[in-house]
Amino acid sequence: MDVGTTDQRAWSLAPHLVVVRATGDAAEWLSPDSGTTCRLEAVGEYVVLRRVGTRVTPVVAGTVLPDEAAVLLTDPDAVSARRAAAHAIVAVDAGVRD
Repeated sequence: MDVGTTDQRAWSLAPHLVVVRATGDAAEWLSPDSGTTCRLEAVGEYVVLRRVGTRVTPVVAGTVLPDEAAVLLTDPDAVSARRAAAHAIVAVDAGVRD
């Protein structure tokens, strides 16, 4: 996840993400086209999960600063939050063929 991403792929994907979970301590964004999700916890840990058939497999895990996580979790529908999640998702989806 990159809060300040300028990756055009992430900017293009961001408006299409669906917020499937949003609580004070976590959020999850879904790419409806690929089924890939990005989950962020309040402590700043995130994981990107890829759906293959009926299986969901963690592909990438990382961290953002807790202050950045707090901003993203405050409004997971915000453009900056969607772009940060989209950045992680496009990195996983790049080059993957269903």
